[in-house]
Amino acid sequence: MAQNLFVTVAKALVKGKLHIGKLTGLERFILAQLVIPDRVPTLLAATNVEPKLIDEKYNYTMLSESVEANLELFSRIKERFAFDVITTPIWLGLMLTGVAELGVKFRIEESRVPYASEHPIKEIEDVHKIAPPSEPSGYFKMTLDIYREAQKRYPDTLITFPNDGPWDLAMLLRGDKHLPRDFRLYKDYVEAKDPARKEKIRKYGDPDLWPAIMESATEMAIQVFRLAKQHGINMMGAIMVDQFATEPVLSTDDFIKYVLPYVQRAWEALDKKVGTFYAATSPQMLEGLLTHPILGRSLATFGFTNYNFPVTPEGITLPEYDQPMLELAKKNKKTYIYLIHGKFIRDATAQELEEIVKRICQMATSMKVRLLVSVAAVAPGTDLHNIDLILSSVDKYGRY
Repeated sequence: MAQNLFVTVAKALVKGKLHIGKLTGLERFILAQLVIPDRVPTLLAATNVEPKLIDEKYNYTMLSESVEANLELFSRIKERFAFDVITTPIWLGLMLTGVAELGVKFRIEESRVPYASEHPIKEIEDVHKIAPPSEPSGYFKMTLDIYREAQKRYPDTLITFPNDGPWDLAMLLRGDKHLPRDFRLYKDYVEAKDPARKEKIRKYGDPDLWPAIMESATEMAIQVFRLAKQHGINMMGAIMVDQFATEPVLSTDDFIKYVLPYVQRAWEALDKKVGTFYAATSPQMLEGLLTHPILGRSLATFGFTNYNFPVTPEGITLPEYDQPMLELAKKNKKTYIYLIHGKFIRDATAQELEEIVKRICQMATSMKVRLLVSVAAVAPGTDLHNIDLILSSVDKYGRY
């Protein structure tokens, strides 16, 4: 894929500069990361499409058992929707992270994404029983097989490899109810000045547990990406995701002081070739963090998105954020990745969907700001014609 991608970039730049020929979807997507393209590109993560919306025969039980079923469904989605880029060819939920092989129990049901129901770490002794795998097995091997085969079958498709970073892996190993509490206990302990207060904190729990979990999860994160590379996966665009290390779970200050050092260690161990992901919760936060020597690098690459912004009750990103984000993207010569959320897509009328696309696209084109429109999820109960409407509206209103 890497060689093909370099050729695609060159072709896209030539076509865009000389205005010759028609851009392919991938060429448009690549061009939009560098300069103004012919129109706003569109993106879909295939894994966010509810399988039975495509065909009743696909369900999560079937998909958790078959590499070929995942590849078939990915192919069907590519055929069904005219997005410029469709990526992420897997429906295993968080079983793809490798933690199922470390003792995390997942419930697998036909009509629901596999979800963690039991976590192996109950006390600090359990941490010492967990070690990063020396080779892929179980669902993790299945994940790597799917990605490797998808990259092989679709060399002109941008299929990048994502996996969890230290915090998100720790959350799976310990549980989302317990890890934030472990962290607060640790933080209170290390920041306490009074020995009596430290002793009192120890009566409520073990402040040594959180850093022990994070040490283990960091080594796990490093090994996951090393094994992916060894398995033959093209690592261009690979990204380490800690999406649950943001507000409201953790304050940004706490993330930077306590969690980022683990993320940085993993990033450096991977020769700084795997990207990291942190989602700001507002344009103002994003702008303030761009100057951070480590976090700013991640935000400059993946952070210009409304992924974690507050939404209206209808599921629309707060409209007052549109102008600041477009201005910030233009100032920094970045592409604003605008996600249309699944709840809104499912519940909105055709007119409401068209109005949202029209508003953001016309703002971007009039301001000459690079924009990418992404469908965040295609949830159960969604009329697939709503997705077609989004795409046709981008084509209508997203011309530069």
